[in-house]
Amino acid sequence: MTYYSNIENQLSAGGDEALKSVNPWYWAYRSEVKLIGNILFSLDGHEFQVRPMSLRPKVKVIRKGTQGTFSEGEILNTIHGLRYSYYKRGVMYLMPSKDKIADFGKSRFNPLIKDNPDTIGCFVRDTDSATIKKIGTGFLYFRSGRLSQDIGGRGDMKSSAALKGDPVDHAVLDEYDEMDMKIVEFIEGRMAKSDIGTMSYLANPTLPDYASDKKFQESDQEYWYIQCQACGKWICMDLEEYWNEKNLTSTEKILRRMPDGSVIRICTHCGKQIDPRFGEWVSARPEEKEIIGFTIGHPSYPWIDLKSLLNSWEHPETDKANFIRLRLGRPYIEAENRLSIQEVYNCCGDYGISDSDSGPCYMGIDQGGAEGDLFHIVISKKHATKKGKIIFIGIEKGWSELDGLMKRFNIGRCVIDGLPNQDGARAFAKRFPLKVYLSYFSEHQKGDYSWNERDYTVTSYRTDAMDASHREISNQDIIIPQQSKIVETYAKHCHATAKKLETDEKTGSQRYIYIPKLGGPDHFRLAQCYETMARNGTANIFTGSLKGTR
Repeated sequence: MTYYSNIENQLSAGGDEALKSVNPWYWAYRSEVKLIGNILFSLDGHEFQVRPMSLRPKVKVIRKGTQGTFSEGEILNTIHGLRYSYYKRGVMYLMPSKDKIADFGKSRFNPLIKDNPDTIGCFVRDTDSATIKKIGTGFLYFRSGRLSQDIGGRGDMKSSAALKGDPVDHAVLDEYDEMDMKIVEFIEGRMAKSDIGTMSYLANPTLPDYASDKKFQESDQEYWYIQCQACGKWICMDLEEYWNEKNLTSTEKILRRMPDGSVIRICTHCGKQIDPRFGEWVSARPEEKEIIGFTIGHPSYPWIDLKSLLNSWEHPETDKANFIRLRLGRPYIEAENRLSIQEVYNCCGDYGISDSDSGPCYMGIDQGGAEGDLFHIVISKKHATKKGKIIFIGIEKGWSELDGLMKRFNIGRCVIDGLPNQDGARAFAKRFPLKVYLSYFSEHQKGDYSWNERDYTVTSYRTDAMDASHREISNQDIIIPQQSKIVETYAKHCHATAKKLETDEKTGSQRYIYIPKLGGPDHFRLAQCYETMARNGTANIFTGSLKGTR
């Protein structure tokens, strides 16, 4: 007997066929759907799957460890919704790349059809396209979650023709963390006329405050709690306090090595063995009703080899970052890849924000985008023992304010974000020739910054440019004004971006990219990047020779 052992009796009170038509989990269970490897869809050992599969909220988020069978659950939910005409307009199922879509179709979807001819197969019809299936009266579209079409060659504006076609009622974003985050805008456009308009996000999380973790934070945040059958108390095996990479013995509260070498789960209250099948989803934010989120990892999966799990955790050569992300289902960022707020404060001096300076000074400006002519500004000057000294951090509105700062601080070189108001930035540069440069990032610009005096631009590779300013702060090579409200905002912005390793699936090559706006705006972080470019790329500014150094 497990916690959900009596669920069939509870559901059957409303009539078997009626329940099968409205509850995807119950339909799969009662229909005895066969999964990959001819494994029967069952309750035992998968008690945690009942609630996620049974619900169809406005937004569903599943932040998980690998091999939790959640992808199977979402594809069964999709098939059920199309089979019973709940999703009349169709469903879009997205994966990070076309290759993964092809693999998913061959290894998961096609076998599901073949092995369940009466339950699923008879309702599925092939079309002229391998990525479109007709199920019942609706269509299932398999699509890539990457935006590959570059609009106008600018690099920051991308589109996808495949996401501008037929309307849908529901979308599943599987492996969401590996997709382009702007993909959601295109999907929402496909559901504009839908009365349902629901979305499911699934992922092994990568970075904190990013993608699946960001969505989970916005949700009702449900954790799998196990009830101890000895004392009746509840325990969650997946909490961060039990899996602290700085204290590997933290797992002793929930896992115990036995004399025979095996490992068991134990109650943190009475020390007795516990069974993860006796569990229940518990929300940390029950007031949230539209975004329902679930998080669970290997410690809570009943079939996991606990001895192997614990051995891997304690082994000194284990990649703890991947262990935490893939096996525990938690986001993780290496300290060196994201500036902490404390690292910024460590650079603070004992002086305040300046109102003017005789210079020469250097200025970095980030445009405010949708906020109109709003600018986040960082101004510095050279320092005898450090690489630079920040003397002004502020927010100004209106181009005329920038003109005033250029004069009050005797700015020798200014780098400003070239977008979104390119015309305004160019006019600003023309008012201060050879002093103001518009910054553009390019995937093809490697090495030093490329300065162009004819069109007042400077081009750089984004990761290299961000690395330069990151190192100056993390190494305490610059001085920042003493802690104040504006410096606190600046520190939060610096914390809101992180470096993530990206792998090209076709070539296998890897590169680091910076992910912006993690948990909040990052305008000052970009302004700091531009300030560093201005200060480090103008060693011989007054002789007319421009050099880029990092």
